[in-house]
Amino acid sequence: MKVVFCAYDGKNIINGINTWLIRLLPDLLKNNIEVSVIFIAWAAEGDCTTIPQLRAKGIKCTIIPTPHYTGKQVNWILKYLKAENADVFVPGNMVPALHAAKWAKEADLPTIAVLHNDDAEYAAIIDQFVAEGNHTNVSVVVTVSEALYKNVKQRNQHIKLYKIPCGAPVPKQKALLKPGETFNVVYIGRIVKDQKRIDDITTSFCRCAQKLPDVAFYIYGSGPDTFLVNSIINAYNNPENVFFKGSILPDDVQRVLLSSHVFVLMSDYEGIPVALMEAMGCGVVPVCKSINSGVPELVHDGITGLLTNGPEGLLSKIEYLKHNAGKWEEISLNCQKLINDQFSSDKNLASWIKLFNDLAGRQKKTIAIPSRLNLPPAHPYFAGLDRREPPMLVKAYKKLKRILHN
Repeated sequence: MKVVFCAYDGKNIINGINTWLIRLLPDLLKNNIEVSVIFIAWAAEGDCTTIPQLRAKGIKCTIIPTPHYTGKQVNWILKYLKAENADVFVPGNMVPALHAAKWAKEADLPTIAVLHNDDAEYAAIIDQFVAEGNHTNVSVVVTVSEALYKNVKQRNQHIKLYKIPCGAPVPKQKALLKPGETFNVVYIGRIVKDQKRIDDITTSFCRCAQKLPDVAFYIYGSGPDTFLVNSIINAYNNPENVFFKGSILPDDVQRVLLSSHVFVLMSDYEGIPVALMEAMGCGVVPVCKSINSGVPELVHDGITGLLTNGPEGLLSKIEYLKHNAGKWEEISLNCQKLINDQFSSDKNLASWIKLFNDLAGRQKKTIAIPSRLNLPPAHPYFAGLDRREPPMLVKAYKKLKRILHN
């Protein structure tokens, strides 16, 4: 069986989606499913984050060549699927691939959209490619959370719909709270103000550090708001117990978590947070802001973590856990059990293998690649992800204008 995935990559692109692919795809390969990945890359291949890691694990990765016009990308993707004789196509959240899914679906090639987040990007994907009455390009939708599942169900009652959380590895060992050792609080994730509220996390860590000098606060990750983290730490006179460690590779995450005690997440929205599942799988107790999607399936207040309305309550939650070792251990054990029973990488792998086996094996037709693609208008949200090629006259005019100005 041949399955083709799609993803984005670039420099320091470390996120839940790509971490999931780095774990899932080699395991699929071990189970005799031939996988390959089509990438749109925002950096030179050698500077990308995910592609080298997947290739090192034996996964075939191919970058769509420039120019980055949607029509040309769709055409290239369809030719790739045809040449590979794919059995299943997973466009994921890649916009040109979701457009290409229309012609793949018409050839009876099963196509799967994967919805990872409860945000404007995925709302636009549902609008344009999934919702009933619009251009339903995909044959199956996979959501990672119950909230996303219900959202899609309301928009299209007839599409095949599955809930498959990304999953996390569960080590044999567990984080431990030993008497006399430093109590470690950690955030691991994208360094962005939007969604992840890295400004609130950094400010809270600095304030807590002043009140709790014997607690260490660590921030790991990469993203466009790195400068914001550094500026906030500087504004608090660089507390000795606050550490911004920068980017971390997926293979190093578990080592860091096993020496941590509390994992903090203050996101405005999520799908189902991979880093949170990883932390809980290691027995690290989460303190999270209560939101609608993802977190409620993982963090049950007082049982598998502690919930807070925002960063204001973080100090009291950390103090409580630090001074109540018995309660910390109880929650820690509950966390690891929940992930092992319901959200492990093994369960994720089994669910995807079952889905592929259910979909593949049907009689396919040859993909018909039209000489002229008739794409629907670009969704307003996808201004930077769905670039349409201007007409020849417009391009000629712009070229002439550049020549005259030079």
